[in-house]
Amino acid sequence: MKFGLLYEIEVPRPWTETSVANCFWEALGQVKVAEQAGFSHVFVVEHHFLDQFSVSSAPEVWLAAVAQHTSTIRIGHGVRLLPFNYNNPIRAAEMAATLDIMSRGRLDFGTGRSASAIELEGFGIDPATTRAQWDEALRMIPKMWTEEEFSWNSPTFKVPPRNVLPKPVQKPHPPLWMSGTQPESAVLAGERGVGFMHFSLSDPVGMDEKVQSYRDAIARAQPVGSFINDQFAAFTILFCGTDDADAAARGGTGTTWYANLVELVYASLGTLSADQSYAWYRERIAKEAYRERSLQELVDRRSVVVGGPRRCIETTAWYEAQGVDMMLFLVQAGTIRHEDVIDSLGRFGREVIPHFNGRRQRAAGE
Repeated sequence: MKFGLLYEIEVPRPWTETSVANCFWEALGQVKVAEQAGFSHVFVVEHHFLDQFSVSSAPEVWLAAVAQHTSTIRIGHGVRLLPFNYNNPIRAAEMAATLDIMSRGRLDFGTGRSASAIELEGFGIDPATTRAQWDEALRMIPKMWTEEEFSWNSPTFKVPPRNVLPKPVQKPHPPLWMSGTQPESAVLAGERGVGFMHFSLSDPVGMDEKVQSYRDAIARAQPVGSFINDQFAAFTILFCGTDDADAAARGGTGTTWYANLVELVYASLGTLSADQSYAWYRERIAKEAYRERSLQELVDRRSVVVGGPRRCIETTAWYEAQGVDMMLFLVQAGTIRHEDVIDSLGRFGREVIPHFNGRRQRAAGE
């Protein structure tokens, strides 16, 4: 089991003149602590127009700063949006390669198509085209990284022979990922040979089946890149307190703030069109979107990892038993104070991560 962080860069209102700027710098400080605590990865989203939910609209800039303040933790897009109106595939390849250089080969390249109607409509993107454009860009970018002369000629994207520069440090290229919430997304990722970031906060029920569907798809993969990145990551919220009551007192409000707001963000996808690739979101609206979830419900159904060290170990062990390879934790959730995030990360590093490292070492006979 590996442990990573995923940032939205959330800034609950009301704001002061420095609220947004402080959030970016606090996140950077948290990553530095996480690296020392034993976390192996940090990813950041790309979102636009989402106000207090996420102000991470230029993730490559923040990741470049992270790279300069750390030395071992891997940095990643979680995710870079690939529909063409968001990011021209050539520019996405160029920026990612530059990040890989400036992090000395520590980049993971996560990809996705979008998370809200607000963003799609703001960029003038037809929802019916998002999956096809994501898939096409995902197939182009590794070729740009590995070929001295890249060209492409399709009905939607044309490039004459060009050498896309720079090339990444990692050879043949950085690991590829895809994020998703719908059950079928695990299959799409596996068939393309890329790692899968599962939004487990929404519903961890049937996690073992989703992992198995991913593994089955990996077995028949036709990789879009030069190698298969066989990793299943589960994304949820973490707060590790001195005990369960302390975790609820300091991390509970921020946890429920995010958990309830994110459902509304995803619910907007269900209003987009009759396109079948968003059908799952339309079905989910009636079940979850406008229902308030309590912290106790989220903890009981293992949607979040919030509690004392013992509870954190037990919940994480459940994910491990489902076949999950990496936990991706949102720690800067809603109203949780920076100093409490730092305290939680340190405690998780001292009292939880060694439990899983120790088991791995014992299994290896070390």
